[in-house]
Amino acid sequence: MKSELELRHLRVFATVVAAGTHTRAARSLGLSQSTVSETLSALERALGIELFRKGTKGVLTLTPSGELLLDYARRMLALSQELVGALAGASPDVKATLVVSAVESIGAYVLPSRLAALGRRWPALRVEVMTGSCAEIRQRVASGESDLGLVLEPEAGSDGGEILAKTRLLILGAPGHPLLSAAPTAEALRRCDFYMCDAGGNYHQALRRYFEAAGVKPPRMQAMGTIEGVKRGILAGGTALGLLPEHAVESELRARSLSEVRVRKGLPGVALRAVTVPGAPRSPMIDSLIDSLRGSAQRGLRLTAAAEIDRP
Repeated sequence: MKSELELRHLRVFATVVAAGTHTRAARSLGLSQSTVSETLSALERALGIELFRKGTKGVLTLTPSGELLLDYARRMLALSQELVGALAGASPDVKATLVVSAVESIGAYVLPSRLAALGRRWPALRVEVMTGSCAEIRQRVASGESDLGLVLEPEAGSDGGEILAKTRLLILGAPGHPLLSAAPTAEALRRCDFYMCDAGGNYHQALRRYFEAAGVKPPRMQAMGTIEGVKRGILAGGTALGLLPEHAVESELRARSLSEVRVRKGLPGVALRAVTVPGAPRSPMIDSLIDSLRGSAQRGLRLTAAAEIDRP
Protein backbone atom coordinates (compact mmCIF):
# COMPACT_ATOMS: atom_id res chain seq x y z
CA MET A 1 0.00 0.00 0.00
CA LYS A 2 1.45 3.36 -1.05
CA SER A 3 0.30 6.73 0.16
CA GLU A 4 1.78 10.22 -0.02
CA LEU A 5 1.52 10.81 3.71
CA GLU A 6 3.20 13.94 5.06
CA LEU A 7 3.84 15.01 8.63
CA ARG A 8 2.27 18.40 7.96
CA HIS A 9 -0.99 16.60 7.08
CA LEU A 10 -0.88 14.74 10.38
CA ARG A 11 -0.07 17.90 12.34
CA VAL A 12 -3.09 19.72 10.88
CA PHE A 13 -5.30 16.68 11.51
CA ALA A 14 -4.23 16.38 15.17
CA THR A 15 -4.70 20.11 15.70
CA VAL A 16 -8.22 20.09 14.25
CA VAL A 17 -9.16 17.23 16.58
CA ALA A 18 -7.76 19.08 19.61
CA ALA A 19 -9.31 22.43 18.65
CA GLY A 20 -12.71 21.01 17.71
CA THR A 21 -13.26 23.22 14.66
CA HIS A 22 -11.41 24.17 11.49
CA THR A 23 -11.60 27.84 12.49
CA ARG A 24 -9.88 27.42 15.86
CA ALA A 25 -7.31 25.05 14.37
CA ALA A 26 -6.50 27.53 11.60
CA ARG A 27 -6.01 30.28 14.16
CA SER A 28 -3.69 28.10 16.25
CA LEU A 29 -1.62 27.02 13.24
CA GLY A 30 -1.45 30.46 11.66
CA LEU A 31 -3.11 29.16 8.48
CA SER A 32 -6.22 30.12 6.60
CA GLN A 33 -9.33 28.04 7.16
CA SER A 34 -9.31 27.04 3.48
CA THR A 35 -5.75 25.73 3.80
CA VAL A 36 -6.76 23.59 6.79
CA SER A 37 -9.74 22.17 4.88
CA GLU A 38 -7.63 21.48 1.79
CA THR A 39 -4.95 19.75 3.87
CA LEU A 40 -7.52 17.45 5.48
CA SER A 41 -9.01 16.66 2.07
CA ALA A 42 -5.53 15.82 0.75
CA LEU A 43 -4.97 13.52 3.73
CA GLU A 44 -8.27 11.72 3.12
CA ARG A 45 -7.44 11.31 -0.59
CA ALA A 46 -3.95 9.98 0.21
CA LEU A 47 -5.37 7.36 2.59
CA GLY A 48 -8.64 6.70 0.77
CA ILE A 49 -10.73 7.06 3.91
CA GLU A 50 -13.07 9.55 5.59
CA LEU A 51 -11.75 10.98 8.85
CA PHE A 52 -14.68 13.05 10.13
CA ARG A 53 -18.43 12.95 10.21
CA LYS A 54 -20.52 15.94 11.17
CA GLY A 55 -22.42 15.58 14.40
CA THR A 56 -25.21 17.72 15.77
CA LYS A 57 -24.84 21.48 15.37
CA GLY A 58 -21.88 21.01 13.02
CA VAL A 59 -19.61 19.45 15.67
CA LEU A 60 -16.94 17.26 14.09
CA THR A 61 -16.60 13.69 15.30
CA LEU A 62 -14.05 11.13 14.19
CA THR A 63 -14.92 8.06 12.16
CA PRO A 64 -13.45 4.74 13.38
CA SER A 65 -10.66 5.21 10.81
CA GLY A 66 -10.10 8.74 12.12
CA GLU A 67 -9.80 7.44 15.69
CA LEU A 68 -7.19 4.92 14.56
CA LEU A 69 -5.24 7.53 12.60
CA LEU A 70 -5.23 9.97 15.52
CA ASP A 71 -3.28 7.57 17.73
CA TYR A 72 -0.70 6.95 15.01
CA ALA A 73 -0.51 10.64 14.09
CA ARG A 74 0.32 11.64 17.65
CA ARG A 75 2.98 8.94 17.94
CA MET A 76 4.54 9.87 14.60
CA LEU A 77 4.65 13.57 15.48
CA ALA A 78 6.22 12.76 18.86
CA LEU A 79 8.78 10.48 17.16
CA SER A 80 9.73 13.21 14.68
CA GLN A 81 10.26 15.60 17.57
CA GLU A 82 12.39 13.01 19.36
CA LEU A 83 14.51 12.58 16.21
CA VAL A 84 15.12 16.32 15.89
CA GLY A 85 16.09 16.45 19.56
CA ALA A 86 18.58 13.62 19.14
CA LEU A 87 20.14 15.35 16.14
CA ALA A 88 20.33 18.64 18.04
CA GLY A 89 22.26 16.88 20.79
CA ALA A 90 24.73 15.57 18.24
CA SER A 91 25.30 18.75 16.22
CA PRO A 92 24.79 22.50 16.72
CA ASP A 93 24.07 22.84 12.99
CA VAL A 94 20.80 20.93 12.96
CA LYS A 95 17.87 22.80 11.42
CA ALA A 96 14.74 22.70 13.56
CA THR A 97 11.75 24.78 14.62
CA LEU A 98 10.90 25.24 18.28
CA VAL A 99 7.37 26.46 19.02
CA VAL A 100 6.94 28.11 22.42
CA SER A 101 3.60 29.31 23.79
CA ALA A 102 3.89 31.82 26.62
CA VAL A 103 1.81 34.33 28.51
CA GLU A 104 2.38 37.88 27.29
CA SER A 105 4.66 39.07 30.10
CA ILE A 106 7.03 36.12 29.60
CA GLY A 107 7.00 36.32 25.81
CA ALA A 108 7.65 40.07 25.72
CA TYR A 109 9.93 40.70 28.71
CA VAL A 110 11.68 37.43 29.53
CA LEU A 111 12.16 35.27 26.44
CA PRO A 112 14.07 37.61 24.09
CA SER A 113 17.40 37.37 25.93
CA ARG A 114 17.00 33.63 26.47
CA LEU A 115 16.18 32.98 22.82
CA ALA A 116 19.17 35.05 21.71
CA ALA A 117 21.40 32.83 23.84
CA LEU A 118 19.69 29.74 22.47
CA GLY A 119 20.38 30.93 18.92
CA ARG A 120 24.08 31.28 19.68
CA ARG A 121 24.23 27.61 20.58
CA TRP A 122 22.04 26.39 17.68
CA PRO A 123 22.48 28.97 14.89
CA ALA A 124 20.12 27.14 12.50
CA LEU A 125 17.31 26.95 15.06
CA ARG A 126 14.08 28.77 14.18
CA VAL A 127 11.86 29.76 17.11
CA GLU A 128 8.19 30.68 16.95
CA VAL A 129 6.62 32.33 20.01
CA MET A 130 2.86 32.45 20.45
CA THR A 131 1.04 34.18 23.28
CA GLY A 132 -2.24 33.27 24.90
CA SER A 133 -4.04 32.56 28.14
CA CYS A 134 -2.82 29.78 30.42
CA ALA A 135 -5.69 27.53 29.30
CA GLU A 136 -4.90 28.14 25.62
CA ILE A 137 -1.22 27.42 26.19
CA ARG A 138 -1.94 24.14 27.94
CA GLN A 139 -4.24 23.08 25.10
CA ARG A 140 -1.59 23.87 22.48
CA VAL A 141 0.98 21.74 24.28
CA ALA A 142 -1.45 18.86 24.74
CA SER A 143 -2.39 18.91 21.04
CA GLY A 144 1.21 19.08 19.86
CA GLU A 145 0.89 22.61 18.43
CA SER A 146 3.55 23.87 20.85
CA ASP A 147 6.69 22.15 22.07
CA LEU A 148 6.81 24.10 25.33
CA GLY A 149 4.31 26.13 27.32
CA LEU A 150 5.25 28.86 29.81
CA VAL A 151 2.43 29.93 32.13
CA LEU A 152 2.14 32.17 35.17
CA GLU A 153 -0.32 30.74 37.67
CA PRO A 154 -0.95 30.62 41.42
CA GLU A 155 1.48 28.27 43.10
CA ALA A 156 -1.33 26.14 44.53
CA GLY A 157 -4.19 24.56 42.64
CA SER A 158 -2.60 24.43 39.21
CA ASP A 159 -3.02 21.83 36.49
CA GLY A 160 0.61 20.76 36.74
CA GLY A 161 3.92 21.69 35.21
CA GLU A 162 7.40 22.22 36.60
CA ILE A 163 7.82 25.38 38.69
CA LEU A 164 10.85 27.30 37.42
CA ALA A 165 10.59 30.57 39.34
CA LYS A 166 8.25 32.81 41.27
CA THR A 167 7.45 36.46 40.75
CA ARG A 168 5.52 39.12 42.66
CA LEU A 169 2.35 40.84 41.55
CA LEU A 170 2.66 44.58 42.11
CA ILE A 171 0.04 47.27 42.56
CA LEU A 172 1.30 50.20 40.52
CA GLY A 173 0.56 53.90 40.40
CA ALA A 174 1.79 56.95 38.51
CA PRO A 175 4.34 59.23 40.21
CA GLY A 176 2.58 61.44 42.72
CA HIS A 177 -0.33 59.07 43.28
CA PRO A 178 -1.83 59.87 46.74
CA LEU A 179 -1.55 56.24 47.91
CA LEU A 180 2.24 56.07 47.44
CA SER A 181 3.08 57.94 50.64
CA ALA A 182 1.89 55.26 53.10
CA ALA A 183 0.77 51.66 53.07
CA PRO A 184 -2.93 51.99 52.21
CA THR A 185 -5.71 49.83 53.60
CA ALA A 186 -7.80 47.58 51.40
CA GLU A 187 -10.67 50.04 51.83
CA ALA A 188 -8.52 52.88 50.47
CA LEU A 189 -7.43 50.77 47.51
CA ARG A 190 -11.03 49.81 46.76
CA ARG A 191 -11.87 53.41 45.91
CA CYS A 192 -9.50 53.33 42.92
CA ASP A 193 -10.17 51.77 39.54
CA PHE A 194 -7.77 48.95 38.67
CA TYR A 195 -6.44 48.41 35.17
CA MET A 196 -5.85 44.77 34.24
CA CYS A 197 -4.62 42.99 31.12
CA ASP A 198 -7.86 41.01 30.83
CA ALA A 199 -11.19 40.70 32.56
CA GLY A 200 -10.92 37.25 34.07
CA GLY A 201 -7.33 35.98 34.19
CA ASN A 202 -5.16 34.86 37.08
CA TYR A 203 -4.19 38.42 38.05
CA HIS A 204 -7.83 39.39 38.20
CA GLN A 205 -8.57 36.43 40.46
CA ALA A 206 -5.58 37.17 42.71
CA LEU A 207 -6.74 40.76 43.24
CA ARG A 208 -10.30 39.65 43.94
CA ARG A 209 -9.07 37.13 46.55
CA TYR A 210 -6.95 39.84 48.17
CA PHE A 211 -10.00 42.04 48.80
CA GLU A 212 -12.21 39.12 49.81
CA ALA A 213 -9.62 38.10 52.44
CA ALA A 214 -9.74 41.65 53.82
CA GLY A 215 -13.53 41.55 53.95
CA VAL A 216 -13.78 44.44 51.49
CA LYS A 217 -15.77 44.65 48.29
CA PRO A 218 -13.43 44.40 45.25
CA PRO A 219 -12.81 47.58 43.25
CA ARG A 220 -13.89 48.21 39.69
CA MET A 221 -11.52 46.41 37.31
CA GLN A 222 -11.07 47.43 33.69
CA ALA A 223 -9.50 45.25 31.02
CA MET A 224 -6.91 47.12 28.93
CA GLY A 225 -6.01 44.23 26.61
CA THR A 226 -2.23 44.29 26.95
CA ILE A 227 0.50 45.01 29.49
CA GLU A 228 1.46 48.19 27.64
CA GLY A 229 -2.18 49.21 27.72
CA VAL A 230 -2.17 48.89 31.51
CA LYS A 231 1.00 50.98 31.80
CA ARG A 232 -0.32 53.73 29.53
CA GLY A 233 -3.64 53.74 31.36
CA ILE A 234 -1.90 54.30 34.69
CA LEU A 235 0.17 57.15 33.25
CA ALA A 236 -2.81 58.78 31.55
CA GLY A 237 -3.67 60.51 34.82
CA GLY A 238 -6.29 60.23 37.52
CA THR A 239 -6.15 57.88 40.49
CA ALA A 240 -6.34 54.55 38.65
CA LEU A 241 -3.97 51.78 39.68
CA GLY A 242 -2.68 48.77 37.80
CA LEU A 243 -1.69 45.21 38.61
CA LEU A 244 1.24 43.60 36.79
CA PRO A 245 4.01 41.06 37.49
CA GLU A 246 7.28 42.59 38.67
CA HIS A 247 9.35 41.43 35.69
CA ALA A 248 7.09 43.36 33.30
CA VAL A 249 7.80 46.73 34.95
CA GLU A 250 11.44 46.53 36.07
CA SER A 251 12.58 49.24 33.64
CA GLU A 252 9.73 51.58 34.66
CA LEU A 253 10.48 51.05 38.35
CA ARG A 254 14.17 51.84 37.79
CA ALA A 255 13.27 54.96 35.80
CA ARG A 256 10.61 55.88 38.40
CA SER A 257 8.01 56.39 35.70
CA LEU A 258 5.84 53.93 37.65
CA SER A 259 5.90 53.24 41.38
CA GLU A 260 4.84 50.32 43.54
CA VAL A 261 2.00 50.94 45.95
CA ARG A 262 3.23 49.01 48.98
CA VAL A 263 0.28 47.42 50.75
CA ARG A 264 0.29 46.13 54.31
CA LYS A 265 -0.25 42.56 53.21
CA GLY A 266 1.19 41.73 49.83
CA LEU A 267 -0.72 40.04 47.06
CA PRO A 268 -0.06 36.34 46.49
CA GLY A 269 2.73 35.72 44.01
CA VAL A 270 2.54 33.62 40.89
CA ALA A 271 4.76 30.81 39.67
CA LEU A 272 6.35 30.41 36.26
CA ARG A 273 5.68 26.87 35.10
CA ALA A 274 7.08 24.92 32.18
CA VAL A 275 4.40 22.77 30.56
CA THR A 276 5.35 19.84 28.34
CA VAL A 277 3.60 16.61 27.38
CA PRO A 278 4.09 14.20 30.31
CA GLY A 279 6.41 11.33 29.38
CA ALA A 280 7.32 12.80 25.99
CA PRO A 281 11.04 13.17 25.17
CA ARG A 282 12.42 16.72 25.43
CA SER A 283 14.94 18.12 22.99
CA PRO A 284 18.21 19.68 24.20
CA MET A 285 16.84 23.06 23.02
CA ILE A 286 13.86 22.79 25.36
CA ASP A 287 16.03 21.65 28.26
CA SER A 288 18.45 24.54 27.72
CA LEU A 289 15.65 27.09 27.54
CA ILE A 290 14.02 25.70 30.68
CA ASP A 291 17.35 25.73 32.55
CA SER A 292 17.89 29.39 31.62
CA LEU A 293 14.53 30.27 33.18
CA ARG A 294 15.04 28.32 36.37
CA GLY A 295 15.55 30.35 39.54
CA SER A 296 17.38 29.34 42.68
CA ALA A 297 15.31 28.09 45.60
CA GLN A 298 16.85 30.74 47.85
CA ARG A 299 16.36 33.95 45.88
CA GLY A 300 13.91 33.19 43.11
CA LEU A 301 14.66 34.61 39.69
CA ARG A 302 14.87 38.08 38.25
CA LEU A 303 13.06 37.10 35.11
CA THR A 304 14.35 39.92 32.90
CA ALA A 305 18.01 39.23 33.70
CA ALA A 306 19.92 37.82 30.72
CA ALA A 307 20.80 34.17 31.01
CA GLU A 308 23.64 32.49 29.19
CA ILE A 309 23.07 29.12 27.54
CA ASP A 310 26.58 27.71 27.41
CA ARG A 311 27.87 25.26 24.92
CA PRO A 312 28.60 21.86 26.44
